[in-house]
Amino acid sequence: MPPILQPTAQTSREAAALLSRHLTPAPLVRADGLGALLGVETHVQCEFHNPVRSFKIRGALTLVDHLVGDGETRCVLTASTGNHGAAMAYACDKLGLPLTVGVPEGCDESKVALIRRFGAQLQYLGSDLDATKEIMLTERLPAGTVFVEDGSNPQIVAGTSTIGAEIARALPEVATVVVPVGNGALIGGLGTALKRHNPAVRLVGVQSAAAPCMALSFAAGAPIDTEACATFASGMAVRVAVPQAVELMLEVVDEMALVDESDIEDAMRCFHRHANYLPEPAGCAPLAAALKLRPTLEGPLCLVATGANIDDGLRRRITHEE
Repeated sequence: MPPILQPTAQTSREAAALLSRHLTPAPLVRADGLGALLGVETHVQCEFHNPVRSFKIRGALTLVDHLVGDGETRCVLTASTGNHGAAMAYACDKLGLPLTVGVPEGCDESKVALIRRFGAQLQYLGSDLDATKEIMLTERLPAGTVFVEDGSNPQIVAGTSTIGAEIARALPEVATVVVPVGNGALIGGLGTALKRHNPAVRLVGVQSAAAPCMALSFAAGAPIDTEACATFASGMAVRVAVPQAVELMLEVVDEMALVDESDIEDAMRCFHRHANYLPEPAGCAPLAAALKLRPTLEGPLCLVATGANIDDGLRRRITHEE
């Protein structure tokens, strides 16, 4: 039977207690420059002030602590487009578990460098994340080896729920929260905690129109896979929907928005110009969606900037045009 992903209040509290031993809370920054563009009071949840520069560290530490505690896991495998792999590498290195990370061919080198930095074994497999997973799971796993799928793991979702709890504490009057969506672990956990605080909070998920499987799944009320996920926002580059993640998303998300690749690039330039920092493409997608939703926005608004690991070529392209 598939695991239940939605964290309870207790599992969220336990994840928060664990993470407090390793991390400081991510800053929630008022962004008046972005607020002037959007016409509402705007804040940014900056999930890149940690050793892996990504929100993925929360789920990885929560999960690896659990695996170490069960006493049965000897080795971990996972597939990633970069940030999840880097976070797992950090957590496994810190807590003492061997890790192998499969990444798609052509994966963002800034993210691959982080995986290498924390000592994980690296394999380039397949053309995208879902192909990487498929290849890694073709052989039977040895005893004591665990394959971790980011979007279907309850401990990872418990870790992401701590973001929602932090936003609710720091900005209790928040009216709208916009979150990028890849496999759904982030918005499912974050949304659960937010809705516990205030069921009226408007929770908006955003995907690239070039990788829309979770938006299509939300619209259909059931998992919908796509043939491709050709977005440069690697954190949202998913084409196979995880059924349990879709189920949780349907429970906590109010709406999904699609943005074009050019919208994401424009949002990156806006962040750089008006907020003086530069999240990675997936981390800028909430701003891209907010700019499209501007006539309907209510504040205070929170944009979740999920990471800041950017390939040097892309960084130069964005900042050169300033």
